[in-house]
Amino acid sequence: MNSTTMPSIQVVAPKAGAMEVREAPVPTIKPHEVLIKVRAAAVCGSDLHLFQWDESIRPKLNRASDNFKHGVIAGHEFCGHVVEIGSEVGTIMDDPTVKLKVGDFVSAESHVVCGKCYQCLHGEKHVCVNDKIIGFDRDGAFAQYIALPASCIWKNDPDLPYEIAAIQEPLGNAMHAAAHFSLKDQRVVIFGLGPIGMFSAVIALMHGAKHITAVEVSETRIKLAKEIGVHDVIQGKIARTPEDRAAERARVQNLVREAAGHDGPDVALEMSGHPDAITNAVKSVRRGGKVIAFGLTKDSAYTFDDYSKDVIFNGLTIQGIIGRRIYDTWYKVRDLVRLPEAQEKLRKVITEVLPYTEFKGGMERMLRGETGKIVLQFE
Repeated sequence: MNSTTMPSIQVVAPKAGAMEVREAPVPTIKPHEVLIKVRAAAVCGSDLHLFQWDESIRPKLNRASDNFKHGVIAGHEFCGHVVEIGSEVGTIMDDPTVKLKVGDFVSAESHVVCGKCYQCLHGEKHVCVNDKIIGFDRDGAFAQYIALPASCIWKNDPDLPYEIAAIQEPLGNAMHAAAHFSLKDQRVVIFGLGPIGMFSAVIALMHGAKHITAVEVSETRIKLAKEIGVHDVIQGKIARTPEDRAAERARVQNLVREAAGHDGPDVALEMSGHPDAITNAVKSVRRGGKVIAFGLTKDSAYTFDDYSKDVIFNGLTIQGIIGRRIYDTWYKVRDLVRLPEAQEKLRKVITEVLPYTEFKGGMERMLRGETGKIVLQFE
């Protein structure tokens, strides 16, 4: 390294649009940490929550910035090469056989867990009560370098394309969500075809789902979904008044049931966080069906329309999903990205690879639904 500072994309103020490229000190690693030179980093839907300064993410950033006495480096999906290894680093990936050396091509689990709480000690690190998420609770990967505990490091196949390596963390989200219930021969509906929703469609296809329906507003994303093989795509309509929203919900629910056949799909994946989509997922799935709750609402609130009828009397299973199972989900993702057919579909979802300096335009296009996944290059 020839400099003590590096370019980084930081959240610099508690307001919408307050993300800027600023110089930051190159991190100094602790004995249990690894320093990584970032090759590429992908833009996540939660980064868009940061960009818009949505209510659901404000507490984390306020704490991490000490109420914005300083900025916080965003980003948590990335790949890069190891440039320095702390003196106390042993094995990684919860596998005593995996060693790490300078030059290794790596990605990282974005949840830094304590390893000591009840959840961590009982195989549930993804819901560690003391976890810190990079890019939210601590500086992230939208920078030239990032320092992380060795316990977060995932060693990639050296020939894995960098743009695929950079999306393994969100692909793990999709794997944890879509494959939580068996999809073999199941009828699936996906609400929201943002990148995680699109990755979920790829996973459902590769896992042998009988029929996949998706609901999406963006024509760009509808076209992408058809290209990767989604069977039916219902174009949602933006409704403003309460009356129009109710009519649109009824329309979508009827179309989803009709596309799935019988009395509705077996599994609903709610990936958007929009209250109407959550309602549609709950109301359109068949009796005894399963609902995956993944999307974040903008204001952290949701009210069931008819909890007793729709959930209790219909015998629904509703499963909230956060992060990835550490490291079980990562191994499943590795198996997926080694398949040429999966790589081909995933490349269709990655619609833009940009210099990091062009992040703002990319995020704005994502917010307008004009893109799939965006990967930022830091080399």
